[in-house]
Amino acid sequence: MKLPPRLSSEAHSLLKGLLQKEPSKRLGSGPNGGNEIRSHKWFQSINWKKLEARELKPKFRPDVNGKDCTANFDKCWTAMPLDDSPAPTPTADDHFQGYTYVAPNRWLSSG
Repeated sequence: MKLPPRLSSEAHSLLKGLLQKEPSKRLGSGPNGGNEIRSHKWFQSINWKKLEARELKPKFRPDVNGKDCTANFDKCWTAMPLDDSPAPTPTADDHFQGYTYVAPNRWLSSG
């Protein structure tokens, strides 16, 4: 796996650990589970107890105008046409006989 050289050695180590192809070798899959990720040197400056207690203030807080605000997303994503799914509805085989689909919310429906 080739990562950009501009990343720190800590970032390289974290990403390589999380992106291991073999699940049993992936960071966080050992006997300590998620604590293995928390104790990684990339996260050494985080006080996890304060974070979980919501006692830490974020360094950056985006401006958000309502729950549907997309102002913080690049226009290349927000200008894309809405598609319910990139895959066609399955029609072959007996496995999909009687298959129907209803979009879970209005953002995913095409109407």
